[in-house]
Amino acid sequence: MCIMKSRSASPRERVAVACVAATALLLNCTGAYAHVKWFSKVVNCTSTPLNIGSILASPMFVALFIAALAVMAGVCRVDKLAAERYPYLHRSPSVLEHRRADRAALLLRVGVGIYFLSVFLYRDERPFILTPELWTKATWVPLVQLAIAAAVLSRHTVPLAAAGILLLYGNAVALYGWFHMLDYLYFIGVASFLAISVSEGQVRPSLGFTLLRVLTGFSLMWVSVEKWVYPSWTYDILARDLANITMGLDPRFVVMAAGFVEFSLAFLIVFGRLSARVAAVALLALLIGAIPLVGMLDAVGHAPLIVVLLVFAAGPNPLGAAGPNHLPWNGRAHAISFAAGVVGLIGLYHVTHALAYPRLDNVLSLNMLVAAAMLIPLRWVTTVGCGVPARRYAAQI
Repeated sequence: MCIMKSRSASPRERVAVACVAATALLLNCTGAYAHVKWFSKVVNCTSTPLNIGSILASPMFVALFIAALAVMAGVCRVDKLAAERYPYLHRSPSVLEHRRADRAALLLRVGVGIYFLSVFLYRDERPFILTPELWTKATWVPLVQLAIAAAVLSRHTVPLAAAGILLLYGNAVALYGWFHMLDYLYFIGVASFLAISVSEGQVRPSLGFTLLRVLTGFSLMWVSVEKWVYPSWTYDILARDLANITMGLDPRFVVMAAGFVEFSLAFLIVFGRLSARVAAVALLALLIGAIPLVGMLDAVGHAPLIVVLLVFAAGPNPLGAAGPNHLPWNGRAHAISFAAGVVGLIGLYHVTHALAYPRLDNVLSLNMLVAAAMLIPLRWVTTVGCGVPARRYAAQI
């Protein structure tokens, strides 16, 4: 009788298994990356988010949370090894900084120009301010959009384009509320980057990259949290238009897993090293892959984000580069920071929702006390975990 001895998997084998699992998950969740607010018929930001206890006590959420933690720890380990072995893939922020900023600014200007020209031409079919659900009947909005498309053609008028983007964002806030517009903070990042790119040395280009990366990462993480606190929004799309993409899987799993995949990739875009570039490519694949499933409206609406992700994929992440090996930038700290981010942003979502749409019974509820307490772990991200390289990089700007 032959007895086979079991052995523990090597780190390389564990990473390989995690990559296979992640690939399978991405294939099943692609359709969930169409922006929910653009297509769901049940979106209502004023409605109360799903109770925190219902989210955190879900066995499915706990299982996916633990799996995500393990993957993030492995990714950070690979990140560290890759940075040591291939340092040319992860340069210091000061290396070729201005040249890279000029190329990125040109790419972003072209993308912004095409986007706002497309939105202007699309006005007869569906006039909107910045994104498809932000409807408007104001006749001046298309004129501003056309002016932005024209202003990015010249470096001398780029600040006017940036001001136009901020004007449209402010108009959307006035019409739809600041809470709704937290999904789209990356537009502020785009405007800031464009303005800084033509500042003629008055501000270091690295500041523009940092604002663009942090605000885009936050927007993506915020949208992923919505898949947990408002899962019914995505269920509606899956049931009406995308039932075939679930491949027989429980829609609850698809939506919750999509949230974790999106949150993980957004987290890596902000704090990863080489993984920041890989995460940008993965998100690009998800966004582009969703277009044939939901139509050209998704392509038009996501055009600015796609261009931003191209910028991230093309160059290193200064925030990740600032964390040397002797700092607590290891798998454990990375996983703890990720966990703190998940918990903290769920709490932050509930707190900001209560501030945006206050109701006495909600503000004084146990759920709100728990949400406020969940903000405490965010301190880890900004002080101990990923905050260490972030603060070091901030000192260089």
